[in-house]
Amino acid sequence: MRSFSFRNQQLPLNRELRASLISVHGLNWFKATLITSRIGLAFPFFSRNLNAYYFNLLTYLLRHLVISQTRISRFIQLNIKTLMDIHSYRGLRHKLFLPVRGQRTRSNARTRKKLRFVR
Repeated sequence: MRSFSFRNQQLPLNRELRASLISVHGLNWFKATLITSRIGLAFPFFSRNLNAYYFNLLTYLLRHLVISQTRISRFIQLNIKTLMDIHSYRGLRHKLFLPVRGQRTRSNARTRKKLRFVR
């Protein structure tokens, strides 16, 4: 197996399998550990050692367990829209294109302020 790709993303072959699975959008360390243990792979297992059986099993599990990137971004945008609709402080900060998580704006936040004209 020369290259390991999932959803048009090339996963690194020289890293441990769990570490390379994290590069898929929507997978964290816990889910990657859960998937590799469900397959039955020992833990220092590198992606370059996958045979065809484990590769097909891994792609099947990833297709059925991982939410697609478009659904994740849609879910995030829906949460932000909900914050704006209920007129919360965080929603107001999103609407004004200001930092949301308590950063100061007097001397910092130049990037967030500049991005309001890009959108």
